[in-house]
Amino acid sequence: MDHLKAMRVFERVAERASLAMASEDLGLSRGSASAIVSQLERHLGVQLLERNTRSLRLTEDGLRYLERARGILGEVELLEEEIGSAEHAARGRLRIQAPSGLVRLVIAPSLPGFFADHPQVELELLSRNSLPDFVGDQIDAALVVGELPELDIVARHVGRIPFVTVASPAYLARSGEPASPEDLARHACISALSTVNGARVPWRFRIGEDTVPVAINGPAAFESGDSAVASAVRGLGVLQLASYLVYDEIRAGRLRTILDGFRPPGRDLNIVHPRHRLKPKKLRVFEDFLLQLNLRTRQKWGIRQVD
Repeated sequence: MDHLKAMRVFERVAERASLAMASEDLGLSRGSASAIVSQLERHLGVQLLERNTRSLRLTEDGLRYLERARGILGEVELLEEEIGSAEHAARGRLRIQAPSGLVRLVIAPSLPGFFADHPQVELELLSRNSLPDFVGDQIDAALVVGELPELDIVARHVGRIPFVTVASPAYLARSGEPASPEDLARHACISALSTVNGARVPWRFRIGEDTVPVAINGPAAFESGDSAVASAVRGLGVLQLASYLVYDEIRAGRLRTILDGFRPPGRDLNIVHPRHRLKPKKLRVFEDFLLQLNLRTRQKWGIRQVD
């Protein structure tokens, strides 16, 4: 049995959750792909996949084997890159998890340039704000805004996300504009809910040399940034969140920044991957793309480097 070929076939079947789609991707007949996976299961003496007429899913042994197999295949890919030409192009499937707003507003519009430079990379972007599940979701890396999760990961800093405090002109005309963070106690504030624990995310402001938490109250809290922005545009209250989520609304005049003398601190943007996995060239070039994208976005939006 060709063990590497069997690993590649099994990996693709697991990723696609379909023998038909996996075999088409690999240029095999469905029968051949099924036979290779069955031969691998007999060789290992365990069942890797549970199959029925409607679905296919990994067993517990299948999940463990997939995680280790992906590590081995990644090492083989790295070895081929090192032994081959230095000009060898980045190639292959790359599955990345990132916050939904960041994907929609920043990353996706810039992808034509990435693919022009790296046409052999096949990128899959999962728009999720939750903690990354590298095994269950079969992802190679994840973009994390703010504090890093307590996982066995390696992180590379690729940027910093500025935060702003905003409100609609209609709300400010009705309720007045706060002159300091303390004034927010008399305003309706729209909270964000943490995707990690569901708690309301505290608001912070720079006051002098310090970063100070400020207690707020308000009628609503949202896990979705888009929903929070929509409610703020309609005049529900004051909102504090990542600047990229409200850049278009500010530019169009639907929202205004307030408390500019007390800007909230920004959050670090890191791309993380499991510590035990080696980093293939396709991931390295995507990280470099994110670094350049951060610089271009700051220039486009006039964001200071200290934010």
